[in-house]
Amino acid sequence: MPLNYVIDRQHRLVTSTASGVVTYSEITSHQSRLKNDPDFDPTFDQLVDGTAVTQIDLTTENVRAIARQRLFAAGSRQAFATSSEFAYGMARMFELYRDSAGTGRLVRVFNGLEAAQEWLQHSREEQEA
Repeated sequence: MPLNYVIDRQHRLVTSTASGVVTYSEITSHQSRLKNDPDFDPTFDQLVDGTAVTQIDLTTENVRAIARQRLFAAGSRQAFATSSEFAYGMARMFELYRDSAGTGRLVRVFNGLEAAQEWLQHSREEQEA
């Protein structure tokens, strides 16, 4: 399965890791597993590590549908880490759809994992201050 996750309750973070070819069906399955996980808390932040993705098989309507879903609560943050221009563009499309859906979630897209991790860490520190 190219989509897996780890829930870090101490740091209030869900890290989802994608690799290989990612499809709409796999994304919705991932979200369903996450939602039904007893350790999942919708107020947690999420880091999506897509640096190992080789192909994204999604339509524009798929991206829009995923963006409208409310798996995480308003106020949570979501950082996408990508390593290709295409993946970056798809994640940016998601970010724009998410913003227009009015979910109250803050989404940012980064070229590389380290920048995404730093943004989430900085956001957490600001929230705790």
